[in-house]
Amino acid sequence: MLNIKRVADLARALLIQRELARHERWGPVDLARHQERRVTALVKHAVNNSAFYRQHYEGHRTEGAIDIKSLPVTNKKLLMDNFDDVVTDQRLKLVDLQEHLQTIKEDAYYLGEYRAIATTGTSGLRGIFVFNRREWSTILANTLRWNQYIGVVPRLPKRTRITSIGADAPMHVTHRIPQSADVGLFHVQHLEATAPIAELTDALNAFQPDVILPYPSMAAILAVEQIEGRLNIRPSVVSTHSEVLTQDMFTKIETAWGIQPFNHYGLTEEPHIGTDCSGHEGIHIFEDLTFIEIVDDNNQPVPDGTPGHKYLLTNLYNYTQPLIRYEVTDMISRSPRLCSCGRVFGLIEGIGGRSEDILYLNSSDGRSVPVPPLFFEICIEAFPEVAEFRTVHQPDLIRLSIVPKDSTNLGELEANLTDRLRTGLNSLGAVAPAIAIEFIDELERQPAKMGKIKLVGAAPQDTDIERT
Repeated sequence: MLNIKRVADLARALLIQRELARHERWGPVDLARHQERRVTALVKHAVNNSAFYRQHYEGHRTEGAIDIKSLPVTNKKLLMDNFDDVVTDQRLKLVDLQEHLQTIKEDAYYLGEYRAIATTGTSGLRGIFVFNRREWSTILANTLRWNQYIGVVPRLPKRTRITSIGADAPMHVTHRIPQSADVGLFHVQHLEATAPIAELTDALNAFQPDVILPYPSMAAILAVEQIEGRLNIRPSVVSTHSEVLTQDMFTKIETAWGIQPFNHYGLTEEPHIGTDCSGHEGIHIFEDLTFIEIVDDNNQPVPDGTPGHKYLLTNLYNYTQPLIRYEVTDMISRSPRLCSCGRVFGLIEGIGGRSEDILYLNSSDGRSVPVPPLFFEICIEAFPEVAEFRTVHQPDLIRLSIVPKDSTNLGELEANLTDRLRTGLNSLGAVAPAIAIEFIDELERQPAKMGKIKLVGAAPQDTDIERT
């Protein structure tokens, strides 16, 4: 049975998407004026309604037209540490939202009007982000825009069959968006990225999707299944998301299905930074909803074509939990040219985030079982006692470095997390190797290294790791 509020949210999204489509015809001056207006309105709203931003901007000019580059930066830790003062609705409390996310079912609203989503994030620090119904409709409108960029539009009477492969719970954005948008425009199948590969293959063979929307690491695994004959589908569109699409992954997808994959880029904080179009010349930044400053380690802008140490994200439509000059430690570069498609939006020509390492484990009968990096992130996200983490793996050892929250029972957390990993690996058909968990005060960060902290990766072959 359809939820009337969900239908209304998507109906609003369709109206917003029409407005966004008109922005595609803008020139540079139109876009610059729009961004200036939206930044000014957002900052003033934050100052008037958020205790955190009032204090954060004390001594800075917040009247008249706002020069955003004069304002101090924020980051996830700062906003999470001050969550109750950051949000502009004082009914929103971090402790209550954490409880809500641990028990959430399907596309549930919080307080009847908010959607909350969570992530451990690329730094390993858990973040919670909240959107009111109009803001969520804007996310859905951007989802529809993404679909249009990759050539996916509603059709009748035979609806387009879309398989979304993402997280296994509605607290994750890759689960929540397909769920929110599924009101009948498309025939949607949602599969969990942590399911056994054989199970995913069987489900895809039965569904025969026209479009698949997987993580790049998962797309690469499925491409091998197709090449080796266990998977037999003929999608006309493959669009990856949420991870770095490496050249090796791109080649496997192209070999398997004879099509170039589209590359979508987003975060939990802003699910749709942008996507490439049929020209495949770079990722169009949706600059009417997102303002991005690519900067060096001192928050100074870098020239187009030069990878930044990080970038500062300003979400132009989230007034509930304003993200203004919010630090994202992905290393990206902006193209000095525009796409030949004629759109005014700038292009990301390179993303230097972490390359996703797939762990291959043996099954009980000696087969090789691929385990995507997302498996570890989702397992660990189930434990709110974990503040930050890093996973390093070899075929015979998985080692976790955990920064626990205060007052956590470490023995109980270690036992439960080890059991969760073993059970999950067994469900994938893999034999779990040794698992070592260490508790530390903080993750070591390397300021001189560009890109993200590598949360999930293979240990160097000469690494001497203590086994337990």
